[in-house]
Amino acid sequence: MRTIAEAGLAFAVVLLLGLGFWLYTGEDLGGDGTTDTTTPVAVDPEAAARGMQLSNDTGCLACHSVDGTPSTGPTWKGVAGASRPLESGESVTADAAYLFNSIVDPGAQIVAGYSNVMPSDYVDQLTEAEINDLVAYIQSLAN
Repeated sequence: MRTIAEAGLAFAVVLLLGLGFWLYTGEDLGGDGTTDTTTPVAVDPEAAARGMQLSNDTGCLACHSVDGTPSTGPTWKGVAGASRPLESGESVTADAAYLFNSIVDPGAQIVAGYSNVMPSDYVDQLTEAEINDLVAYIQSLAN
């Protein structure tokens, strides 16, 4: 009888260790096998509001959607904090620096599946503060 009790106890310990590991790592045992690669982003709501207005005024939304709809340029929905595959075969996290650089030097890191058609003169048309407002707006669409 003692061996059955010991086996039951050993099974319970292994089961609890496995459950503890699963809870610790946050692994999902179901679903489609994909993982969320978006990092939560804190955004200044006033800067995001200015960026939203600026995106309308400058025509950004002629090529970029904010609802995930495919367009000439990558959608802005969910892009901030996400891993972005590049034409070069590399990938990059779309942090604030990446978003800023994508506006001022759009040909430097082309997102896979898109052409290098974004105008490169926004660096001359917009102030640094305005570009940061656009970045804040794009970041707000990740949340």
